[in-house]
Amino acid sequence: MIVHEWSAEGTDAEAEGRRLGAAWAPQLHAAVASYRTLFEQSGVDAGMVGEIARECGEATEQFAPEVAAEFRGVADGSGLDPEAVLLLTSRTEVLARMTPSMECSTIVHVPAADAAPRTLQTWDWHETLSNETLVRRWRTSTGTRVAAFCEFGQPAKIGVNDRGLGVHFNILHHRSDGSRVGVPVHVLSRMILDRASTLDEAAALARAVPLAASSVLTVVVQGAAAAIEVTPDGVAVLPVGAGDSLAHTNHFLDAHLAAGECSPYETTSVPRYECLVDNAALARIVAPRERARAFGAVSGPGISVRARAEQPEHLRWETKLTVAIDVDAAALEFAAGAPADVDSLPWRRFAAR
Repeated sequence: MIVHEWSAEGTDAEAEGRRLGAAWAPQLHAAVASYRTLFEQSGVDAGMVGEIARECGEATEQFAPEVAAEFRGVADGSGLDPEAVLLLTSRTEVLARMTPSMECSTIVHVPAADAAPRTLQTWDWHETLSNETLVRRWRTSTGTRVAAFCEFGQPAKIGVNDRGLGVHFNILHHRSDGSRVGVPVHVLSRMILDRASTLDEAAALARAVPLAASSVLTVVVQGAAAAIEVTPDGVAVLPVGAGDSLAHTNHFLDAHLAAGECSPYETTSVPRYECLVDNAALARIVAPRERARAFGAVSGPGISVRARAEQPEHLRWETKLTVAIDVDAAALEFAAGAPADVDSLPWRRFAAR
């Protein structure tokens, strides 16, 4: 996977969206085509995809108008129809109504009350999708600086701001998915990165918006962290304090939300979770690359997901990114591949400032 870099020049969301759209038009068009192919392979009606995209756009306009302005700019700059841009940012909401997808393993260790959490996440996604992605930095109209990793057309996924808050991101599946119109979960991640500086502020934002799909946003700040599990049916906050660790994959840990679990078939969520829990001491390693290397060296399947050739094309998942968050320096550190491959990959650092 190729991870490109992009920096905003100003704080006008629509103008910056236009710049981004013009600069990355080929990648944006390719992303739309790839997702339309995935939806078609999975038997999703094109009319339903358009309806979900429009609904997500209306919710974004209501709850995050600055993000909606960026989408308009991206469409204008890239030459895409606005609905196509919304399709990219609402892909989780579309997937929530079709073939469930597996994605991501996250672990966080909080060493002390006055120390930055040590984090690690794998981003696992479809082998055929998003083989070009983006790390981008921007500044909000209130002056907050943000760095985030995302797929083309998404406003944010995994990121960090210079207020000392970071977000990891895993997909979840709940029976309430698709039961209501809501803000895309990737827009919620962007809202938290743009607006929050504490765990309470992040949780309040998650509770304040309607959602159409489920995910868990593991939010980290100095001396603390929390997994915020979100569904159309409700939100749960699972905190972790000084001296403790928290792992999350793709099943609910909150007992109430877990009762509505809708698990993907042949999911590896539980064994990946057990790998993280059984090897939680590795999350204490100070250097992010060494932390990634240690998890990559764990015997057995571990958290490095490999595509299975015997599966249909649209059901092959692989680890595309390994990433850690440094809230002290407002930076991401990452390699474009699995923890097991870190030794052979460039290790990069991308800061919000």
